[in-house]
Amino acid sequence: MKHVLSFFIFGMSLWLSGCGKQDDSSLCFDTDSVRVLMENAIADSLIPGAVLCVVDNGKILHLEAYGNRSVVPAVERMTENTIFDLASVSKPIGVGSAVLLLVKEGRLSVDDLVCQYIPNYHPDVTVRHLMTHYSGLPAYLSAARLESVYLERLGEMTDTEQARRDFTIDSIVRCKHPTAVEEKYVYSCLNFISLQCVVEAIVGIDVNTYLRENLYELQTWMTMGWLPDKANIDYIAPTEWNENIQLRGDVHDPLARVMMCGVSGNAGVFATAEEVGKWAIWYMNQPQELREMACNAGLWTEEIPLAKDSLQLTVESRHTGYTGTSVVLWPEYNRAVVLLAHRVHPYDEGSMYKLRSAIKDLVRP
Repeated sequence: MKHVLSFFIFGMSLWLSGCGKQDDSSLCFDTDSVRVLMENAIADSLIPGAVLCVVDNGKILHLEAYGNRSVVPAVERMTENTIFDLASVSKPIGVGSAVLLLVKEGRLSVDDLVCQYIPNYHPDVTVRHLMTHYSGLPAYLSAARLESVYLERLGEMTDTEQARRDFTIDSIVRCKHPTAVEEKYVYSCLNFISLQCVVEAIVGIDVNTYLRENLYELQTWMTMGWLPDKANIDYIAPTEWNENIQLRGDVHDPLARVMMCGVSGNAGVFATAEEVGKWAIWYMNQPQELREMACNAGLWTEEIPLAKDSLQLTVESRHTGYTGTSVVLWPEYNRAVVLLAHRVHPYDEGSMYKLRSAIKDLVRP
């Protein structure tokens, strides 16, 4: 009987280990299924590699690296401490978090008019319109076109980073709105570049310095932020790498890189998957009322069924990034999943949609 009991305990320990379950976790996570999904995506050349972080009950439940961090010019294995270009996941983790902090301190309301902070801005646009993409602004501006006009007007002799940023903001202020304010949802990078200016007008310093001093470093997320330390270059996942461009440690998004010089509200935050997971824990620990007052930090938020054909709903908040990044949170369950990949390496090809959906289905309540 003693041997039978020992065998039972050993078997149960293997099962718990296999599903990634911790004593205080409500989630039995199937690590084997995840590995199969990742290996298939890598074999199909959808991604060179990835790092996955699963959060449950306020703790990191699972953290694992798959595939390669780099395939050109040399092959490097992916590691859990790899630093990724978060692309548009920068929106909630960057400026979105800054807005939440300022709302919490009573220094900003999402119903403030943007023209209070940016002179000559559209008179009817509020911070809320920017956060929720109902400002009427176009989705994007061509970085190549902006740079060409900028150099033509100002000349190379007066070319500075601040001049480029100022020119970009002025172009957003003056650009034609394709739709009326509140008329239509149009996901726009210009909204969050505008929000960056709002934040910087309030705090008096650049948003990167503000968040490092008031959030990232306080939480010991030491690699999170814009303009990553080039001393960590060996740990940064490269993005596009071809005969025309080689990017490693420089933001992939053209508008953020060329005209905003690396510090941009729409993109450019770098971080590890573990740091993004800890950011998710921090965000879900904020009071629900505050999260809602701050427009959920710019996360896409909606009620979803708990299961197929279920009438019971829960709130899901999420954001994706062009390079292959994503974060999904279920605050009611204190659960989140972070998938950081760089599908644009070495070429801007592949799709993350099916992989993201399959991973989410393994984690969601």
